[in-house]
Amino acid sequence: MEDTTQLLIARYFAGSLTPPEEQELKNHLASNPADRKTFDDYCLLWEESDPKFAVKLIDVEEALAKTKRRLHFRKTSLFRFVQQAAAVFILAGLFSTTYIYYYNSSKSPVHSELPAVMQEISTIFGTRSKFQLSDGTLVCLNSGSKLLVPVKFKGNTRNVELIGEAYFEVSTNPEKPFIVKTSDMNVKVLGTAFNLQAFPNSGVITTTLVHGKVILEKETNGLSQQIAELNPSHQAIYKTETRNVSVSKEEDLDKFIAWKDGKLVFYNDPIEDVAGKLGKWYNVNVKIVNNHLKSYRFTATFSDEPIEQVLNLLSKSSPMKYKITKAIRLSDNSYSMREIIIN
Repeated sequence: MEDTTQLLIARYFAGSLTPPEEQELKNHLASNPADRKTFDDYCLLWEESDPKFAVKLIDVEEALAKTKRRLHFRKTSLFRFVQQAAAVFILAGLFSTTYIYYYNSSKSPVHSELPAVMQEISTIFGTRSKFQLSDGTLVCLNSGSKLLVPVKFKGNTRNVELIGEAYFEVSTNPEKPFIVKTSDMNVKVLGTAFNLQAFPNSGVITTTLVHGKVILEKETNGLSQQIAELNPSHQAIYKTETRNVSVSKEEDLDKFIAWKDGKLVFYNDPIEDVAGKLGKWYNVNVKIVNNHLKSYRFTATFSDEPIEQVLNLLSKSSPMKYKITKAIRLSDNSYSMREIIIN
């Protein structure tokens, strides 16, 4: 599907199509069966999720302006690319989904209910999103993360699946536990606020409880076994290789949850952690070539500063130097990821 068509569909659901644009969309869908099928899928998702599944819509002009300010792109050709990328992201933002799955709970021909609709809500690196699930649960999804969730919860539990990092404020329902499934363990709650970090290949799954109570469970052969229970201000680190879990009390939770409010926080972090956070936050590739920096620790809080300013301030508290390689245009008209060399 072309970017122009995606933007027209996004404007259709936002209710901002002009009459000429509406006719253009109708003509395109009439002559493109594949795009028509995709459009119909979006319509089904829209009907299933409205009004309970609330998503914060995106201000197109402000999003483009902010993107330009942060990336400092000035060339016309690159601005055109940003516009196209923003059009795709706007469409994803309207639905808060990148994939739509349909599961029929019964193969019986007399089963008349619509198939259950699942959505995979995702954020690309360098972005974050906030949305509400059908049960009222508030979710903040961090950069480079995915959440698989039903449009409407059915059955005795409220199950979602997470890859990456998310902050949950779970709507209380003692009769329907809320369960977040990760690659190696599950987090079970009734109504609480907590942060869960479960990035692939990181080797650890970190659960930080703000208030309420959560239970960590390990699932084996379909049976769940409790491995830990957390109280407020406690954090559990589960090591995926050894399957061991350690629980500690954290005095300052801001280090772990401030990202949801747009703050990038370093608190006594080694350079490897700083590089990892910068990479996810700004969608850049960070390389450390000076091993002597590994003995330094960094503590700082940033709010919406460009990466150049962050690096400049960090370099004032250490012998760190850096070089930023600009994005280059590739043969397929896409752009490479910016690279930062720390030495």
